[in-house]
Amino acid sequence: MGVCQLLSTRRCECCFPLSKSRNRRIAASVDGENGVPTLTPLQAGDKKPRKQTIAAIIGGASAALLVVIILVLVYICLMRVKRLMRRTSETASSMPSPTVELGRVNTSHYADAPSPQNLRQLTMSELEHATQNFSQSNIIGEGRFGLVYKGLLQDGAIVAIKRCLNTRHHCFLHEVKQIAQVNHKHLVKLVGYCGNSHQQFLVYDYIPNGNVGNHLYDSEGSPTGKLNMRQRLLIALGAAKGLEYLHSLAPPLLHMHFKSSNVLLDENITAKVSNYGLSKLVSEDRLHASSSAIDCFLDPELYSSKKFSVQSDVYSFGVFLLELASGREAHCRDQSNPEPSLIMQAMENNNLVEFVDETLGDKSMSGAKQVVELA
Repeated sequence: MGVCQLLSTRRCECCFPLSKSRNRRIAASVDGENGVPTLTPLQAGDKKPRKQTIAAIIGGASAALLVVIILVLVYICLMRVKRLMRRTSETASSMPSPTVELGRVNTSHYADAPSPQNLRQLTMSELEHATQNFSQSNIIGEGRFGLVYKGLLQDGAIVAIKRCLNTRHHCFLHEVKQIAQVNHKHLVKLVGYCGNSHQQFLVYDYIPNGNVGNHLYDSEGSPTGKLNMRQRLLIALGAAKGLEYLHSLAPPLLHMHFKSSNVLLDENITAKVSNYGLSKLVSEDRLHASSSAIDCFLDPELYSSKKFSVQSDVYSFGVFLLELASGREAHCRDQSNPEPSLIMQAMENNNLVEFVDETLGDKSMSGAKQVVELA
């Protein structure tokens, strides 16, 4: 049986509530004084307690196996990225220039990629109609590129529209066509664009459940317990696959701004990485301003080298894993707060039980600790 079949068929106690019939089947019997549980030797002809014991063992083993399988998959993704990094360094002298169009590269990843002709060139009037003339009530966020609006196109499609004002990029159309070539289950899809002399727009599929951070912690950065351990592991796996795909392109497409708020969740809580491929479309001022606000996600080596790499994205992914395991935000909102960062807390805390999100419960503690160690 393949890994995908295992993930789809095995269910564990820590992630799925037990049915009533199973509760009755494995419920512990209580006897003795004051209702204290006691161990009663099995009678020779009584097979029911033995069946209960076997069922409990099987259930526990299934739970442990599911956690191990998902962790192994995340580990495999990271190892593939590291192999790709070594291959890139060995062939750096012959690596194509980053300005080479991705569409010209004949790789298996592009066999199923949509052609730029399928990308919609929308008009200003269409976008104004979709956003009620860019109403404040339609704003759903802000990123490196600019404000993000929720919009409804005339064909009924719900989209997210990123708007960049007062900037004209000579390479806008070229970069848009490159992003349009990227197509993966765990990446937010670009569906259209619009631009004129003083503003540009990127139109993406709308992802209804927002970003991972909104489901992990509140406005103070404290855990909310909205996601169980199974959901967090699948989110980590999905984000890893999305990053791995970007890094497997020739040349590798670096995210350069990976963090929890750039991992969105659809209606099925499937992770989709957003805001990739925007580095050349963002002004230097906006790039540095946004970077200073997420110090904990940036590879410390960038402060000296100023050169982003695959390793930089992998470092950011490690911080993302720490957020998933702890349920806390990786940077303090108040920069003057002397409290150590989440990374320092993980490195200095000898007792990982205290670091892991307590809302996960005891059954998920082992898997959460393994995620911290992997990060």
